[in-house]
Amino acid sequence: MKKTLQSLLICLFIGTSAMAQQTSNVQIFELTTQTFKQKVWNFEKEKTFKRVGQLPIILDFHATWCRPCKMLAPHLQAIQNKYNEKLIVYKIDVDKEPELAKLFKVEAMPTIIFIGSKTGYKSELGYKEYAEFETLVKTNFFNK
Repeated sequence: MKKTLQSLLICLFIGTSAMAQQTSNVQIFELTTQTFKQKVWNFEKEKTFKRVGQLPIILDFHATWCRPCKMLAPHLQAIQNKYNEKLIVYKIDVDKEPELAKLFKVEAMPTIIFIGSKTGYKSELGYKEYAEFETLVKTNFFNK
């Protein structure tokens, strides 16, 4: 009985720890064309790029079938968690939102768009290791 209770308590502790780790992640939202216009750029009103909001934005143009995109996803989550309230990460599925991909001339995945200023952005193509990706984030947003 004592061993069963100990095992149960250990399982409960491990399960609670795993749930706490999952809930500590800041959610990364998948944008549709409509939410993109509200949160990033209303390209129907502003023909040239003019972003909404003040925080730096990372756009992750990805596809569900793209292996490098899947490999990059944990890095994006880690960046969002680390720089929470200092930047925003959004995901855009190119198969569901081809109009948005066309706006940014996305032809391969993953393509990451760094939006720091009101009227400009920079793009990076392909998978990057976490350290390299974080360096890009710091360079584009915090080392100016």
